Order: sequence, then C-alpha cells, then structure tokens
Amino acid sequence: MTNNINTLIRKYLSGDISDDEYQLLSETLANDKNTAKHLEQMTEADDLTKRYKEYASVDTDAALQKFIEQYVNEGETDTVKTSEARVFSPRFYRIAAVILILLVGGAFWYHREYTRVTPPVITEEVQLAMEQSRESGRAGADIVSSVTSRQQVISKEECDLYHVDEGFVEQLEEAKRITTRHDKEYWVTLDDGTLVHLNYNSRLIYPEKFGDRRDVILDGEAYFMVAKDKSRKFVVHTPQGDVKVYGTEFYVKTDSSSSTGEGSIVVLVNGSLGFTPPGGKQQKLVPGQLCRIINNQCTVEDVDIELYVAWNTGSFVFDNVPLSKLMAVISRWYDYQVVFNDEKAAQTMFTGNLDKYQSIEPFIEIIEQVTQLDITLKDKLIIIDKK
Repeated sequence: MTNNINTLIRKYLSGDISDDEYQLLSETLANDKNTAKHLEQMTEADDLTKRYKEYASVDTDAALQKFIEQYVNEGETDTVKTSEARVFSPRFYRIAAVILILLVGGAFWYHREYTRVTPPVITEEVQLAMEQSRESGRAGADIVSSVTSRQQVISKEECDLYHVDEGFVEQLEEAKRITTRHDKEYWVTLDDGTLVHLNYNSRLIYPEKFGDRRDVILDGEAYFMVAKDKSRKFVVHTPQGDVKVYGTEFYVKTDSSSSTGEGSIVVLVNGSLGFTPPGGKQQKLVPGQLCRIINNQCTVEDVDIELYVAWNTGSFVFDNVPLSKLMAVISRWYDYQVVFNDEKAAQTMFTGNLDKYQSIEPFIEIIEQVTQLDITLKDKLIIIDKK
C-alpha cells in the first residue's frame, strides 16, 4: 500500500492523477487514524529516502503549470465539479498538508542518509596491534605538513606519476606526506575517520581536510579501512592506477619496479571497489578477490583474505613461499642481512604465521624447526645452511 501511495502522490504532484486515483488518495488519507497510520509507516528512513528520490524525479516547472491548469483554473468555473471539489474541499488541504510533511521529511532523511559519514569499526584485534606496534617501537614515520613547512608536499612530476588532476592538486595545498622507513609502520586516521595502516618503506599523501572529494596518494603497501560516505567516493591514486570505493576494507601494494615480476596488487576484504589502470577500463572486484597489475593489465584471482587481515592485525603470514622471499621480509623488518650458504635452502618452502612484534630470535627458532635448516644470527647477519 505504501508504494501505491508513493505513486499516487507523485502523480498528484505532476498533475497526472486521474479522478479515480485522486479519490483513492483522498479516501486513504480521509481520517485521522488512517493519516497517522500511514505517516508512521511512510516516515521510516528507508522509505522516505526512496520516496524523496521518486518525488524528485518530477519536472517541477511542468508539473506546477499542469497542476494550475487542471485544478486551479478549472476550479474557477462551475462546469467542472470534480476539479472544483478538489480545490476547495477540506480534504484537498488535508492531502496537501500530508504531502508537504512527507516531502519535507523525505528531503531531510534523503539528505541525511546521502551525506552521512560512518567511520569504520575498529576491532579489538586492530587496536591491540596498534598498541603492540607502539610498545615495540615499530610505530613511526617521517611526517611533513604543507601548513607548518609552508611548502608543497608533492611535486609536479609526482602529480604526473600518480595521475592526479588539478582539482586534487588544489586540495593538496594543505596536505601531509607520511613516509615510513624500512623497519617502521604507521597508522593514520584521515579527516573523514578512514584508518590507514602503512607498512614499511611506504608513502601516503593526503589533504588535511577533505572537501567535495576524498582522494589520497599511495606508493608502497597499506591496508585501508574506509569510512562510508555515499556522496563521496574514496580514491587511492597509485603509479599503476586508481582504486575507487565508497566504504570498505582493502589492501594495496604497489610495485614501482618491474624487475620483481610480481606486479602491484589490490585485495578486497569486504565492500566493493574498482581498479582503473591509466588509460584502461575499470575492473570491479568482489570480496575475496585479488587484482594483480602488470603492464597496466589487471588479472583477477580468488585469494584467502585472512592472509591480509592477519597482516593488518600484527602477523606476517606466509603461504607456501620460498625461504628467499620470507627472508627478504624478515631482513628488512629486523635490519639484518641474509646469507645462504646452501643454494637449495633458498628454495625451501615455508607456511606459517609469525608475530611481527616479537624479537627476531623466536622467529628464527620457528623457521629452523619447520625447515630443518641450520640458521645462525651473527653480527646483524642471518646465516642459513643445511644441517
């Protein structure tokens, strides 16, 4: 019934309502009980939003002219009794008053819902990881603000690299640049409540205050927990393309060097997003999918998102990776050099989760037990040999 009333009110506003439809609308709102009942049903937030969208589709200028011609002008003569009754009866004013309430309420709710910003939910696991990072001395970054330094935080060459337009460059006149070192990570909360977890050797550039858009720049590795905002997309500019979302969780790792062959990746944890390479078409992802970008081409595959969620909550997660790749991560994080005295040892596969915030010794013990290799720590060196 509510949907029928919505349609009748829209026709009423546009002047397209027939005599029978007008009679039905009149009877529906004929007495106080019915009016109160339908107002209660129709002023639910979701329904008001839908109704306001339907009413807003009416061509108001044309509708007003038609309304005057059909109802007011006809009411000036005695020849059209039905129209005369519509204009001058108390029922007419009752309908007009109810519609006004619904229109005003719908506009209010629609505006509120459309412009509402909902910060992400920060779980206990994420909060614990943030605390452990600070307590272990891992949380840290170099932060430059254009407001305090009185200089632009991004160069023209970088703007070209990240494919940003003039509108975004204007917002970066008051911006921050956060850069993490090889053994540090950093959490930052943006103006809208979005939480970004930067890994080591990463850079994030973002406006101090978001305006009519929410754009940031990333080079490196980060996990995003984006505040929901239906009126403004959240865009992450990278050298390999743009990630566009409304409110979601996702992981991004850029690869500026083509020598590794791994490419850049975007992993969607929940929500929805699209990745657009420079000059290419947008590739949409669903939760549990990874987009691997090599030579501006996006290849989509299904992945276990727990690997990336675990990284965000304080673990190194390795899923059947060669020891050479694992040690590349460990050596950067703990500032050690790795020496393989046995070439075959570098290709030994490893699967497991390791706590990022513990010391290196327990790490090495676990890896040694799993791989059955001889691993020694000496003078900032990790020496690996067969037993």
